[in-house]
Amino acid sequence: MPLFKMVFLAGFLLTISTLSYAGVQPGDVLRLIPKPADGPVEVRIGFHLIDITDVNEPNEEIAFEGAIVLKWSDPRQAYDPADLGGADSTPEETLARAPARAYQGDFAVKEIYQGWRPHIKISNGIGDRSTNHMAIGAYPDGTMVYAEYFQARVETPMDLRTFPFDDQRLELYLHPYNYQSNEIVLIHDPNMSGIWLLDKGIAEWTKQGIEIRERTAEYIRLGGNKQYLSELVVDVNIGRRPGHIIFSIILPLLILVSLTWCVFWMDEESISSRVNISLVGILSVVAYYFVVLDNVPNIPYLTMMDAFMIATFLTLAATVVISFVVEKQNRRGSKSFGDKIDYVCRWAFPLGYVTINCLIVMVFMNLNRIP
Repeated sequence: MPLFKMVFLAGFLLTISTLSYAGVQPGDVLRLIPKPADGPVEVRIGFHLIDITDVNEPNEEIAFEGAIVLKWSDPRQAYDPADLGGADSTPEETLARAPARAYQGDFAVKEIYQGWRPHIKISNGIGDRSTNHMAIGAYPDGTMVYAEYFQARVETPMDLRTFPFDDQRLELYLHPYNYQSNEIVLIHDPNMSGIWLLDKGIAEWTKQGIEIRERTAEYIRLGGNKQYLSELVVDVNIGRRPGHIIFSIILPLLILVSLTWCVFWMDEESISSRVNISLVGILSVVAYYFVVLDNVPNIPYLTMMDAFMIATFLTLAATVVISFVVEKQNRRGSKSFGDKIDYVCRWAFPLGYVTINCLIVMVFMNLNRIP
């Protein structure tokens, strides 16, 4: 090889190997994760809950609109604002304004922006989240800010023991994709998080706020190797408005049960009519119960609504038993004793039914929530 070619090649290799982080570098180098002098890359993260668009209780899923804001330092992206026509200002004033270098939109962020950025994955998400808008900005000192507005659907367990007077604490798990905790650490920044309290989506639910905490999540690969990821857990708190269930299910059942108590005023010759009225009430309760079951998942515990339905079913079944007892007393010639039973039941059944349901409400409302 000619001597001048060897000298040129050596000079070229020396040049690209000593490029400064603040200068222009090849795109492939800029796309690598920045390496701090000590420790992992610290990525400050914020989460915004905009709205909840769907709550699918049988599948224990929620769909929502949200935003993620990330902030980290990449000295390789530092620049002189004067080169872009920026005025002289202090670093604090510079950070308080919009960055001079900004990329808005999917194409600009994914294709034009030449640099590394963390990708955040929702581990309990269903499918890919739909990103409506993304933007990234670079400040002169190398501070990078990324924002993403998206729609997503996640699967999260629900505590339905106090249904339909339940409040839900639904969890979202966010972590960096393909980076372990010794490479990237997520640090929650409360100033970059929030919730839009305006309820514009689901009439049955109301947003009550969010709580965010950091943790290290442990994952085990098929080979048995453990992987530790820095994870952000977002607790989305929502409360149910029970008005629809009260007026469409609970109130009609209360009226239905009250009407079946007319059997205690019927004479002794109407045993078949008494039983028919009670059986119609029982079948109606079963039909309403199927409607309730269609709106809850297959859970291994009783809900408050289950207990109310069972109490209603047993109350109606007891009226059938009482009717046969009264009929038996009448056949024995003890009509006066049968009348006394009916008289006592006229007051005992309403008081007992109200007492049982009050106890059900008290017990279930004081149960500890599922951890």
